[in-house]
Amino acid sequence: MTYETITAEKMSANCGAIVSGVDLSKPLSNRQFEEIHAALIDRVVIVFRDQDISPQQEVSFARMFGEPQPSAMSAFTKSKEVPEIDILEYDAKNPPSVTKDLWHTDFVGTPTPTMGTVLYAHDIPPIGGDTIWVNGMAAWDGLSDRMRAYLGGLWAYHDTYQPYSETERPDMYRRPEDVAHLREVRNTYTPALHPLVRTHPVSGRKGLFVNESMTTRIKGIDRRESDHILRYLFDHLKTPEFQYRHKWRRHDLAVWDNRVSLHYALFDYSEHRLLHRVVIRGDKPY
Repeated sequence: MTYETITAEKMSANCGAIVSGVDLSKPLSNRQFEEIHAALIDRVVIVFRDQDISPQQEVSFARMFGEPQPSAMSAFTKSKEVPEIDILEYDAKNPPSVTKDLWHTDFVGTPTPTMGTVLYAHDIPPIGGDTIWVNGMAAWDGLSDRMRAYLGGLWAYHDTYQPYSETERPDMYRRPEDVAHLREVRNTYTPALHPLVRTHPVSGRKGLFVNESMTTRIKGIDRRESDHILRYLFDHLKTPEFQYRHKWRRHDLAVWDNRVSLHYALFDYSEHRLLHRVVIRGDKPY
């Protein structure tokens, strides 16, 4: 793809690009944003280096892609000055209990999963803390014709709370009030049902729309068959050729398309890691 106002350097064959020639602290022209948006659709995740921006500027940029999700939708600590921002701040004494060991798509367990996510790096440990993204469209293309024929038309359930049981995340159940709250929301929650193969609303391409953390069962088939198929797909999605692994730097800003991707944040660091996140509302998958 050729651009006039930006440069997009591919970081792997199927996923990821470093976008340069843009200063996000300044207003973007219509043409600049059109090309940034096109790069996102093409590469699934794009990263801007050396962006010295304020929280307000991060939200303003995210808003160009769509309306930010209401802050009450997530359990992360919020910025007092800019409530659209989730604060992701961790170190050895405060590990990422919510996101640790999760291959996932943001908010997939809701009826209208998010369109995308904007993540800005304020402080990065010298070693570790990478993020891996997977292009679900490349994973779909990598399946055999017979497997694609079988999967087409199937739907799967996605359970937000599956990774957060008392045995999986005991640190989230330390206080009695936390136990009561989590049990209450779990009892009133209904898993979301989405097509196992999602069509991208802009490009029209198809992509696998499952993840091992929250996709629990394929609708309409035997449990054993569902378990076997899902295990195969979870393993298939981890194929390195479908991935981009990003080593963060301070003042990196990443944007990714949740409609056709999943990601994994490594917790292999002990020093301080601080990022600000804005999540963009999405629409109903089809």
